[in-house]
Amino acid sequence: MENPRMFIYLSQLMGKIVVDKDGKYVGKIYDIVVKPSEVYPQSSFLVVRTGFPNRKYAAIAWQDILEIDTKETWLKIESSKISFNEIHNNKEELSLRRDILDQQVVDTHDHKVIRVNDVHLLFVDHALMVAHADISTRGLLRRLGFEEIADFLVRMFNKKSPYLTEEHLISWKYIQPLSFNPASMTIKIDVPEKQFNAIPAADLGDIFLDLNVNHQLALFKSLDLGIRARIFVNIDFKTQKLLIEELNDKDISGLLNSIPSDEATDFLEKLPKDQIMKFLNLVETKHSKKLAQLLGYSSDSAGGLMTTEYLAFHKDATIEIVLKQIRERTFKSEPAQFVYILDEGNHLIGATNFRRLISANPMDTVQKAAFPKIFFVNLNSSVKEVAYLMEKYKYSAIPVVDDDNVMQGIITVDDILRQLIALAWRRLSKINFQPVK
Repeated sequence: MENPRMFIYLSQLMGKIVVDKDGKYVGKIYDIVVKPSEVYPQSSFLVVRTGFPNRKYAAIAWQDILEIDTKETWLKIESSKISFNEIHNNKEELSLRRDILDQQVVDTHDHKVIRVNDVHLLFVDHALMVAHADISTRGLLRRLGFEEIADFLVRMFNKKSPYLTEEHLISWKYIQPLSFNPASMTIKIDVPEKQFNAIPAADLGDIFLDLNVNHQLALFKSLDLGIRARIFVNIDFKTQKLLIEELNDKDISGLLNSIPSDEATDFLEKLPKDQIMKFLNLVETKHSKKLAQLLGYSSDSAGGLMTTEYLAFHKDATIEIVLKQIRERTFKSEPAQFVYILDEGNHLIGATNFRRLISANPMDTVQKAAFPKIFFVNLNSSVKEVAYLMEKYKYSAIPVVDDDNVMQGIITVDDILRQLIALAWRRLSKINFQPVK
């Protein structure tokens, strides 16, 4: 095919007539499908539409096209060999009309989200290659069929208007489409990880905030953990809260474990207390304690020592259900042998252990297996108070509650021993030992 034109816009082809090898009418150009794996995607199929009001579509392989132009397109095959269907919706392919036109894409060069108004195509050896994304107002008017009228009006008032001469084209190598599936709330972005990592964190946050809410949620879920963390610390609290509420516990845990402690603290301290404790429970024990201290709990207090990983159930839960859930649950560390019993407001009302549960009637409520008395400490209780109760009642773990008796966490004997050993060493270091003669 010889064509004097080097470039052509997608909008200049859409709606143009397609005829077969004998000049018989086939339909009109509806879309072009390209190979997304290439830096500059190359055309692979021409989508032709026919019929009204009952639309039908056919995907014609590019090798079956003789000549394509803005006037009409000729095929190498007969129309009888073309199969039309009621839909053309192959999600595995990149459709210029469906996936690019009027869609938000990421400009990885200028680090921003843009909307594509037209696609600039390059003629290369019988094929078309996607060369640029046109983000200009003129590109939009061209696609809507108003370019000639708009050009005429602009020339009437200003023949030297930048509108007539300046092109707002962005090289396709910097463009990464966001392929959004609203049904599954997922998004596919063909951006290599190294390209994302090359974008400054602040710019990455700006790109993200430029997307609409649905795209934000879907894109965030599709990214790897490292990029999620970079975005999360560079967006506002309202967006952070929206995102984290849409994640499952595993993803929340990974995210909070990946961002710096001070950033995690900035986020957590703006949440209600019950949510803070819920999220701390999802964080690795060591990191959880550090966050608890940053949130205002002294390292020498129960709040600073506690872990938020513990077993707690509603008072009306049956022992059978409790034992089943304990067996199915996975723990980040070896769980203490205690099960805590809570009311509707998460107030601590009792405790039991595995041995009492196993020997009890499975149909009884967990409250019936509770110890006659429950001992606990407050968030601000000292290490000495905690150690005293543990030693006196021989507990391997003790619950921590706030001023309203709401369960906050537990302190294990290992936690208290580590703290007591640290205190002992600090005191010993101040003693001036004399060598033994």
